[in-house]
Amino acid sequence: MSFKFAVGQAVEYKPTGGKLGLYTVVRQMPEEFRAFDRKYRIKSQYEHFERNVLECDLSESQQSPTLYAKLLPLRLHGGR
Repeated sequence: MSFKFAVGQAVEYKPTGGKLGLYTVVRQMPEEFRAFDRKYRIKSQYEHFERNVLECDLSESQQSPTLYAKLLPLRLHGGR
């Protein structure tokens, strides 16, 4: 089985309880024994950390990165 997304590719991901956002694939994780799905590390330019996610939770981004800035919670932009 091959990876669906490449390192550096823009993808959409919606965290549990969060809003849809634009992320970049940072790394394709090593295959685990009897794993159901591939794993990736992704990063948003608006977060200071990376996330481990399953391939089934990602989709290829078709939108402009500026669209996602409008969807971000105000607290990420310094608001309350």
